[in-house]
Amino acid sequence: MSRETLHLMLKLNPEDLDTQVALQCAPLLTGMKISNLLTVGRSKRAAVLELFKETAVSCCILYESSEKTTFLLYIRQALEMYLDRPEVRVLMDRFGYRGWDLEEILSLVSIKYEEHMEERAGFPHEIGLLLGYPAKDVTGFIENNGKNFLYIGYWKVYSDLTECKRIFKAYSLAREHIIHMVSRGMKIDAILRIHNLNQYKSMTR
Repeated sequence: MSRETLHLMLKLNPEDLDTQVALQCAPLLTGMKISNLLTVGRSKRAAVLELFKETAVSCCILYESSEKTTFLLYIRQALEMYLDRPEVRVLMDRFGYRGWDLEEILSLVSIKYEEHMEERAGFPHEIGLLLGYPAKDVTGFIENNGKNFLYIGYWKVYSDLTECKRIFKAYSLAREHIIHMVSRGMKIDAILRIHNLNQYKSMTR
């Protein structure tokens, strides 16, 4: 991150919802990524649902505590296409989702993630696939227990390091781009319009 961008970021209000969405979800907002996790204060739950209502970004509540709400924000068509890739289908079948549609998958993942957050079960690795991580890297993470990775960026890399570094650089540039836009007073709905992510009705659960 450039010094100028860091300076702008430090001037943003960390409690502002637009700031939180910008910092956590920039690759999604620019259409570079199929999904992102967003964690906000529970009091902002309704505002998040309203923000993405009737946009191309859908919202799934993965977990809610007394203080925080964690969303999976995703572009439906892009996520469904990714989950339909042969190498991803193999892993999803292995995780127990053979033939499931997206709503069924998200419903069970939410239950499993809640169990993990409440220390009643292990981490559901299928979340890596829902976030668009390469199937080989999800497999590598599982087989190596999160160790022996080639590189760590937006996820731990176990294969195709050159391509992953290219993606990480693009995501970081997207984050800088969005920080500059928000620092100029641009709202998230305007950013979605600019990146053509405002034209579809979301499927919120």
